[in-house]
Amino acid sequence: MEDDLEICDILNFYLTQKGNYLVEKVHTAKDALEKTRTESFDIILLDIMLPDTDGISLCAQLRRHVYCPIIFISCRDDDESIMEALNMGGDSYLTKPFRSPVLLAHIEANLRRMQQPHTQEMSCITIGELTLDFADHTALKKDEKIYLSPTEYELLKHMMMNKGNALNAEELYQHIWYKPSNGDVRTVFVHIRNLRKKIETDPSKPEYIITVRKTGYMFANR
Repeated sequence: MEDDLEICDILNFYLTQKGNYLVEKVHTAKDALEKTRTESFDIILLDIMLPDTDGISLCAQLRRHVYCPIIFISCRDDDESIMEALNMGGDSYLTKPFRSPVLLAHIEANLRRMQQPHTQEMSCITIGELTLDFADHTALKKDEKIYLSPTEYELLKHMMMNKGNALNAEELYQHIWYKPSNGDVRTVFVHIRNLRKKIETDPSKPEYIITVRKTGYMFANR
């Protein structure tokens, strides 16, 4: 989903020729919503600047019916834009200009995460009042279903499977994106904050995802 036709054509050529992907191009939010309601996709590339709305608002609308990973590609590199994009349901954020192989690496990392088999001999994990369902990638707390983005699901699953162990942000980043963060782990902080908003009774006083000073985070062994 890119309004710049030249960039769209370049990405389409690279992804079809080098990545062997089948690509569908749309240039407006209206077309994107119509397309995603009638067809299923493995991954979505989304620009923030679109002619009929901004990509961040579109992402929030897409998350009502789309589960696949959403990668933002944008010339905006300020913290506020990045955090807002991830808060609205984005899984990755790539700043223009970027090299095509870097985009391909982001796509492949997100697809690998989606294609991982469910944990063997387990259909769910329950800690305290929180249950994570491995089949439909949702959480359940006090009979209330909590919908998660693909990245939120993988992050929560990894932390729950390692309950009681302190995990640093770099370790969490590499588990989710299969590569070093190069010192930029802001996306981890954003997804942790989003998870707390969804699973904690009071996100300012978390009972599940605990901050471990000078280390990172720990899922409480309740």
